Amino acid sequence: MGAVLLFIALLFSSINFISTTTYTCDPSISCGCSALSTVVTARIVGGEAAPNHAWGWMLSFRRSDSHRCGASLLTPEYAVTAAHCVVDVLNILSVLSILAGTNYLDDTSSPVQRRSITKITIHPDYNDELYTNDIAILQFSSLNISSDSYLAFICLPNAYQDPFQTNTDLVAIGWGVTSEGSNTLSNYLQQVTVQAFSSTSAACLQSGLNDSNSQFCAGITTGGKGKVFLKYI
Repeated sequence: MGAVLLFIALLFSSINFISTTTYTCDPSISCGCSALSTVVTARIVGGEAAPNHAWGWMLSFRRSDSHRCGASLLTPEYAVTAAHCVVDVLNILSVLSILAGTNYLDDTSSPVQRRSITKITIHPDYNDELYTNDIAILQFSSLNISSDSYLAFICLPNAYQDPFQTNTDLVAIGWGVTSEGSNTLSNYLQQVTVQAFSSTSAACLQSGLNDSNSQFCAGITTGGKGKVFLKYI
């Protein structure tokens, strides 16, 4: 559980525009590479639609076949998500599942894969008030990993490596709301580029950071006021 993993926790204010960032896929690596050669990201609130199959490790964690949270594929049988997404459903595994291989939440076509959750493991030091150690592992029957499955594994940093240095560009993806005040999730996977803030910056301190050793702040200030509060373990 010492690996560094990324989750969106809170989203504030609105951003009008940030300069476009292009990310290039390296097909020689064994993890993280998308089905496409490049991934372009632009706006934040509302973001932009992610290219089809661009993030092959992104899964939909579901309850009664309704999207609950995003999850990241680690192996054919395991994925990681936030502990706050699972803490209240540990005793109802029979209605929990994951959806893999698609950007659409209601996709029923091939090669979309669905698997029931067989086990959930929450970080033993998870704090549901401070949201520290907010991480959980999902286990399910093995997914079919093939060249036409559009699946990939998320890359993990080396032990004690911090990939979230101040001013580092980051990509946040998910099926969140696309406008302020909305309670409606996007049916299609969204993406946006944000930047890591210093834990001592005014924007970060205002976000309610609880532990700079296990959490960090990221967002964007160009074009308006706003920030995304993120955390890592």
